[in-house]
Amino acid sequence: MMFLARISAGLLLWAFGFSLLYALHGFGCESGWHEIRIAGSTLFRWVMVSTWILLSAAGAILIWWTRTASVGFEKRLSLASSVVGCAATVITGVPVTIASACV
Repeated sequence: MMFLARISAGLLLWAFGFSLLYALHGFGCESGWHEIRIAGSTLFRWVMVSTWILLSAAGAILIWWTRTASVGFEKRLSLASSVVGCAATVITGVPVTIASACV
């Protein structure tokens, strides 16, 4: 069971993060977070960017965690999954830093 958890953890983290950012975007737009100003930006931008940064950090921690996997195929596969998941989290989250909040 640990084998399956390690080889799928990176992509599961990406899927969770993508879903969370998507849900927060909808909830934030509906709740009017884009109209609340905090420290030179909006509440919406603070929530979205901080969530994306935390998810990216979790991906980096996951890459570090895969070092504990056994040697060989499992380690290579889990490291590849973690790197791909972290990269996908970073790339798919970049628009929260530059795109307009709500249309």
